[in-house]
Formats: sequence, C-alpha cells, structure tokens
Amino acid sequence: MGNRIAKSPTPRNDTAASFRPLPTPSTAAPRWAVWLATGLGAGYLPVMPGTYGSALGVLFYLGLAALARTTAYPGWVLGGAVVAACGISIGVVSVALRSFREHDPQVIVLDEVAGQALALLPLPLTAPTPASYWGAVVGGFLLFRAFDAIKPYPIWKLERLGGAWGVLADDLAAGLIAAVVLATILHFGFGI
Repeated sequence: MGNRIAKSPTPRNDTAASFRPLPTPSTAAPRWAVWLATGLGAGYLPVMPGTYGSALGVLFYLGLAALARTTAYPGWVLGGAVVAACGISIGVVSVALRSFREHDPQVIVLDEVAGQALALLPLPLTAPTPASYWGAVVGGFLLFRAFDAIKPYPIWKLERLGGAWGVLADDLAAGLIAAVVLATILHFGFGI
C-alpha cells in the first residue's frame, strides 16, 4: 500500500469569495475627482450608497433652486444649472474612473446626484404650502430611486455604454423618466 498521505481538499471560504471589498482610490486620478465622484465621500458609506447620492442630489437641487429664485429668470437658470451639472458630472466621472478597476464602481454616486437633480426639475420654485412642496420633493426622490433601481427598458441598456457615459446615462435616463412622471402628477393636481 505505500505511504501515501491523502491530501485534504483545500478548504473553500465561500464568504471570502462572495465578499468583494469596495475599490480604493489609487494615485491614477486626482483626489478632487474621486472626492466629487464619490459624492464628497458619501459613496463610501455602508449600505446603499446610491441612496446617499440621491439624498445629496436633493440637497444640491434645493441649493440651486434657492439661488435661482434670486435671479430674473429662475426657471431657466435652474434648468440650465442642472443640465450643466450633468455635463460636468460626465467629465468628473471620466477622470475619477482611472482610480477604479470596475467600469461602474458602486462608490461613485455623482451619477445619482445628477439624476436626482434632473428628476426634481418639474417642482415649482414657489409652492402654495410648504407641506405640499416637501411631499412633492419626497415623491420625486422616491420616483427616481424606483426608476434607478428597477431600470426599465431602455434604461438598463444604457449601462452598456463605455466609460463615464455608461456610469451616468442610466441614472440620467431614470431622472428624466422620473421628471416626466412627477410633472404629470403635479399637472393633474396631486400634491402641489
């Protein structure tokens, strides 16, 4: 029979294999780009970083709306600022992506910030009652989160685009669809 030593199979560590740590930034991209793309670091918070990004998007929108109210054409100023922010987001994310191995890292939440701000554009700049306004803000937040999570056709196809466009396009489309639904709800008098 010989002196064979049976090798025990290498133990599998299923929990280690299924756990994927969040990517950490390297020196490939400037820190400012990673900082902005991760929503001032909110993307590193545990559990559902996209929701934190959407909350930042609400704050961003409310800040822009407050500034826009002080201008002669607040609706145009607000719309232009949100669209410009979406364009700038594409540039920031394209720079920040050099620091990550994945093509759409979960910690990048600037796409949620931009999409959420876009979703809230139909809100009026002045509301008859504060309660109805805040109800509409919450409704816009929930609509965007739902469309971003469910990703109905054609939103899910936009994730296939490469680079920063692949990161942002699905969230911008979710924001546009949420904006249309929110505008319809507001038009027919539900809420404000």
